[in-house]
Amino acid sequence: MPELPEVETVKNGLRQNIVGKTIARVDVRDARLRWPVDTPKLQALLPGRAITVVDRKAKYLIVQLEGDFTLIMHLGMSGRILLYSDAPELHKHDHVVFGFSDGSEMRFRDPRRFGMVDICAVDELPQHKLFAQLGVEPLSPDLTGEVLKKHAGAARKPIKNLLMDAHFIVGVGNIYANEALYQASIHPLTAADQLVERDWQHLLEKVQAVLRQAIEMGGTTLNDFVNSSGDPGYFQQELGVYDREGEPCLRCGATIERIVLVGRSTYFCPKCQAL
Repeated sequence: MPELPEVETVKNGLRQNIVGKTIARVDVRDARLRWPVDTPKLQALLPGRAITVVDRKAKYLIVQLEGDFTLIMHLGMSGRILLYSDAPELHKHDHVVFGFSDGSEMRFRDPRRFGMVDICAVDELPQHKLFAQLGVEPLSPDLTGEVLKKHAGAARKPIKNLLMDAHFIVGVGNIYANEALYQASIHPLTAADQLVERDWQHLLEKVQAVLRQAIEMGGTTLNDFVNSSGDPGYFQQELGVYDREGEPCLRCGATIERIVLVGRSTYFCPKCQAL
């Protein structure tokens, strides 16, 4: 599933290419996404509106439109947003097609249909069911280790689980949680309430460093992630522990181990990240 760096990469590509364009039409070819697409609503509210801003909130793409409306898109597990100046033949999984007034197109392609497309008024966004319970943004300039410690409270769950809890912090995801904990030399099973403020600050710095490096490299390609231009991400070449079970640690040479937490593969160095 695309995580924050992948969504940020797509956002950056869209921001460069669709801001200022006017939506002329919306074709919903298959409304059966994670939540059914409200076709009449999209077709009533989108045509004739220009795109003013493309942003990201957690792992959602936020497209601001003239007239104080917001288009919300989530890539789910296999979603892609593709831009065409000369649109080729439609792919069978091009479920929602946005036609622009200049003849170009933006297509929401999602073979597994776990993504979503919705629209709401700008002033309704903070209370939208998708955003009302979200945790803090990891790349926020106002975020500190002290804030994270207070936010965690007396939580005793493993720190890896907390990093992947969107009610606590958004968009970190499995790959980047593994890598940040490795860089911070914290065992993934460490109880969150055992971390003092300086631990939280150190971990936050590693989370931010991992995410920023991944964004710079265009995300991680482990299955089929590509950006809006069809280019893959290259952060997988920098992975220190993820998917490296049985291989030597790049720092100390110990053998990387794997456990399963909340159904997700978790990798760590037993020496660098001693419990």
